Amino acid sequence: MRKNVKLLSIISIAAALAGGTITALNNNVETAANSTVEAASITLPSGYTKSAIIKWNQTGRASKALINASKKGMIENTDSGAGSDDTLVNVTNLSHSQKVELSKYTLSLINSARHQLGKKSWTYKAGALHFADRVADQYYSHNKSCWDADHYVPGIERAAKASGLNSRVGQVYEDEAALPISSTYNTNMRTMSALKNQIYFNVKQMLFGGFYGSYSQMNDSSRYTEWEHAGDLLGCRTEHYDAKTKYFGISFSGLRGDSSKISVHMMGVAKRYIQNYKKFNR
Repeated sequence: MRKNVKLLSIISIAAALAGGTITALNNNVETAANSTVEAASITLPSGYTKSAIIKWNQTGRASKALINASKKGMIENTDSGAGSDDTLVNVTNLSHSQKVELSKYTLSLINSARHQLGKKSWTYKAGALHFADRVADQYYSHNKSCWDADHYVPGIERAAKASGLNSRVGQVYEDEAALPISSTYNTNMRTMSALKNQIYFNVKQMLFGGFYGSYSQMNDSSRYTEWEHAGDLLGCRTEHYDAKTKYFGISFSGLRGDSSKISVHMMGVAKRYIQNYKKFNR
């Protein structure tokens, strides 16, 4: 993301955050999916078009059709395809195989939306996952999180340099969100299925207007304010400049002193930013 738009998903009896962030209250977001589906996907409703997303990214103006489509997208996409994996994990201390699984799960959601707009798939890459881990380490080491008003750009730049990427282009890599907090999940512990459910909600937020609020507020147009995350994930920021595809990896960081606050780092790497393939592929 080239701008500093952040997505927060907070569930609590009285949730209030300052600092220019987007807060989403959703008391049902971690309802477990008890059945396994063949593939995780998100359906883009009628009215959700490439031209509408590009228009917002270029002008900041959203058509009524785009807002209405985003409402439908939030309300009607309910099947996360998270399955019923009750393995309990520490989100900030996942195994490598778990991070690969979650990266590919998230990609299935992103790519399902991209394909509906005629876009090429993004692909999982070990180098992108290592980059995501380095970014997460930078956030944790400097006690930064999605609850800050800005992406932690110095940390992203250091992680980019260590990964063989261009570190002088600013914040062009990260789409960031926060895992929902509830009375059930108020630490860094989740089941794998619950974690996928929450990532599913985060991706829906990114695609559908940066929605923030409760389920009862999903028909409120004022809750849909930005499609920059969508522009990045879908390659719909401009008519011609967007990368046709990216390498992708996801990682998570905690906030020291508050284990409830988990930042989600979705890292997309366009080939044009890879300066040292040997370091990136290491």
